[in-house]
Amino acid sequence: EISQQPSFMFQHRIRIAKQIVLSNHRTMTSIISLSANPPSFSFPNATPATVHQEAKEIKQKFTQAINSVKQCSSSSNNGGAFAALSLALGEASAASARVTLPSMVHGDADIRAASHAAKDVFKNMFDAALSDEELYKALLVNSNGAGKSSDHEEDTRFQQNILRTLRRNGCGLESKSDQSTVQTKRQQIEETCTAFCAAINEHDEFMLFTEEELEGIDDLDQFSIDGTTGMRKLGLKAPDTMPVLKFAKKSNTRKQVLEALSKKCQVKNTPRFVEVLKLRDGCAKLLGYENHAQYMCETKMVGTPEKAEEFLLELVDVYEPICKRELELLLDRKRKDVGDSGGGSSVSLDPWDIVYYTRLYKAECAGVDEAALRQYFPLEHVKSTILSIYEELLGLRFERVLDAKVWHEDVECYAVHSVSPEDGSDGVLGHFYLDIFPRKGKYSHQCVYPLQPSYKAGNKRILPACVNIGNLTPSREGSPSLLLFREVETFFHEFGHACHCVLTNSRHSLHSWAWSAVPWPGGVEQDFLEVPSMMLENFVWCPEILRRLSKHVSDGSCLPESTIGALSKSRFLMTGYGKSKYLAMALYDLKVHSGPGPYVFEGKEYDAVSLYNVMIEKYTGIAPMPESFAAASWFHLLMGYDAGYYGYIYSETFAADLFSKFSELSRDNKSVIDAHLGKKYRDTILSPCATVDGDVMLLDFLGREPSKDAFLSRVSMT
Repeated sequence: EISQQPSFMFQHRIRIAKQIVLSNHRTMTSIISLSANPPSFSFPNATPATVHQEAKEIKQKFTQAINSVKQCSSSSNNGGAFAALSLALGEASAASARVTLPSMVHGDADIRAASHAAKDVFKNMFDAALSDEELYKALLVNSNGAGKSSDHEEDTRFQQNILRTLRRNGCGLESKSDQSTVQTKRQQIEETCTAFCAAINEHDEFMLFTEEELEGIDDLDQFSIDGTTGMRKLGLKAPDTMPVLKFAKKSNTRKQVLEALSKKCQVKNTPRFVEVLKLRDGCAKLLGYENHAQYMCETKMVGTPEKAEEFLLELVDVYEPICKRELELLLDRKRKDVGDSGGGSSVSLDPWDIVYYTRLYKAECAGVDEAALRQYFPLEHVKSTILSIYEELLGLRFERVLDAKVWHEDVECYAVHSVSPEDGSDGVLGHFYLDIFPRKGKYSHQCVYPLQPSYKAGNKRILPACVNIGNLTPSREGSPSLLLFREVETFFHEFGHACHCVLTNSRHSLHSWAWSAVPWPGGVEQDFLEVPSMMLENFVWCPEILRRLSKHVSDGSCLPESTIGALSKSRFLMTGYGKSKYLAMALYDLKVHSGPGPYVFEGKEYDAVSLYNVMIEKYTGIAPMPESFAAASWFHLLMGYDAGYYGYIYSETFAADLFSKFSELSRDNKSVIDAHLGKKYRDTILSPCATVDGDVMLLDFLGREPSKDAFLSRVSMT
């Protein structure tokens, strides 16, 4: 083995080992020999040129490895070509993460742009390899009998999944021209999606308001003062916009903010959105599918877009009367505000009223005052407590790595140790990073971004790593960060994804935790992706957990029992509109991926842009902002959730069923933090990741077929 310091920008120390991979047909490749130390992600000397150069080198090495795999024959017939391919995928995935991370977090716009471009390079690189006809034929030859002779079930699964991926990418098509066209369209899709997402992340427009216009918001110092006008500056990210929509008393202020949000990136991204729909439909048809939705659903738990649509429409029927009833309650509350208690038709409920009056209704009718709640959720206490709860539940220990090489002073790195008695070990399982405050140019939503997959490199295990990228309310000089309860819930949920990633124990990177934000292939079925973290998110609403999470910023007291009871009971209160809007968006997603358009809805034809507002109004009863196309700043459909947005509520039904096993404990006056049940959850749901199908994992944990009953019982509580 040779110790080597690569020249690429992250200055990540790796050890290169040259190893003969195949017993008969030998191919030379490099192995990243990582110890239990965390990967380094510091890039102080980065430039666009270093990013481009490192991307070029990674692509060259990967291409060489793929060419070597294609030279393999079937003489040994032991799956050696698959082993070499798996190693090449793992190494390239780990290397590409160090070049694509800056697109999400770096402070320099030019470096972010170079990193976005590198992400396109890698996505096209992986797509080209996994649609290579020569590779497909070589693997087919090597696959004869390989599954039967494999010593490990996961190896057989890897072989099957790789061959399926190659077929779905066009291998086996009779027309070489069609194969080439598919690859070209996919490159265009990737480049357009990258530009779409970058436009949202790079959006830096702001609004100016007087303090009078922001009346109702208790902490105006969270908004900086514009040096020219002396007015308060408001960006269009959640930490700025949500307090206004929730608390600003002046209707026109809320209207202006919602209008700006609804039209965010609309000019640049609307044509990109439409173009991607067209390209996806063209690809699907060349591959022999009726439409892109059919193509995407084929490999998911749901199976077909028809089943997904049927599932959504069943829930539309459930939520429609709930939504209607709740909107009437909100309208009555607005009438009270404007002095029209007679119920006249002159007062209407506008889209910028929903969040504001929902908060008021919860405060007045359920005793949940969100402004007062913030005082009980200082970030540092919430963070340490969430980590502690996960440690206890899953049999883990998190150790802060103070000397880890990170990309920003706010970032923290932790090593994850197992302390479960059954393991008989305190070894390191992986690493996670926390980057939870907003910054200019940083990814503007919440997500967990994988930094290194779990895979085998010879006799070595490469440990998984990820970063929780957040945009939580930051602290200011002399004032600690105080979180909205919605932010507490989001943090708890996202950390569930982080644990799913770092607990993955897979032999192949294809089966490690990943999602479409990264260019490399991998991860569970998309409509199972949210199940593990949604299940864990349930804990945040339990009274015993709320007692631990809350700590008043002034006196250290936890939430009063009356408030805990009210908050727990309010979870499903006034959720009808939100669920109905979500269902409308999920149905829209399936509709626009059902063909090239025009799209028929309720007997009329619409293009993709006009259809969005029509469907939102149909299923919610509230018309969106006029002349807006909010999908222009909707990450999901151009970040891998295409024909898959339904997966959130699909996952939620399974998550509710899984959590029912824990909630049974509280009904027996036992703690929901049960180490034995938590270890079972870790072993059957988290650690397997994509080494088995989602429905198998559900059956393993539940001991029965999954049911919707737990989810539907929640709906009855709204």
